[in-house]
Amino acid sequence: MTSNNLSSASSNKPKVNSQPPADGAYFLSNVAITEKGVTTNHSREQIKIYAQGKYMFAFYNEMLGGIDVGAGNAKWTNGKMIEEPLHNHDGPLSGLSFEINIQQTDTGYEQILHGMTYDDGRVLDTMVEVWDRADGSASLFDGLWKLETRKVGDIESTGFSEIKMIGGGHFALLQSQIIDNQKSTNFGYGRLSSGNNDNFEETGLVGSWDNYSGLTTQVKMSLQDNHHLIQSFFIDDKFIIQTYMRI
Repeated sequence: MTSNNLSSASSNKPKVNSQPPADGAYFLSNVAITEKGVTTNHSREQIKIYAQGKYMFAFYNEMLGGIDVGAGNAKWTNGKMIEEPLHNHDGPLSGLSFEINIQQTDTGYEQILHGMTYDDGRVLDTMVEVWDRADGSASLFDGLWKLETRKVGDIESTGFSEIKMIGGGHFALLQSQIIDNQKSTNFGYGRLSSGNNDNFEETGLVGSWDNYSGLTTQVKMSLQDNHHLIQSFFIDDKFIIQTYMRI
């Protein structure tokens, strides 16, 4: 990709000395896709969170006609971000690694991918994603978490899984469960506001559930130890307790 294509993707000139994105939450402001030498600009509602050496992104992919969520390890090596996916919307992953060029901007960073291949065989020349940092502070709960147990009242749920990322005053989650012998997968992300005595408020911004945008949930969170998170809340007058293990 030429320098002209890079500058057209963002009004913020990338800094010369590239560094990893600071831990926190970022919102996508623009995507510039170059395919067969032709560049087009796109916008979509998407979050990406970096924290504690992990990452997670989540959005509805209109090009693929479904949810697109991924999470895994994030390592800064020799001036590039190495992302190792561990989970996506289809389930656990292993043995994958992607090298990503990162360039800082005044409001966040640009992420540059080369030769991205789709399942239908399409190959992109380049994809430049422009990310703006969201307001929010770090917390003890920041990081990537995998659900271990879930109790609804006194009944332990089965056939239910969740991956959750917390960072920079925001969260993203991916849930799968079996309903009438069919797998149902959903995602959501939003703001996480702190209160007193481990009480928090989750406000949905974008999700695959009906009426998720603007939905607020009062959540109590505590660390059993540095590697285990306990979360409790009410949904439809049902008290739910979830325990997570840090990934």
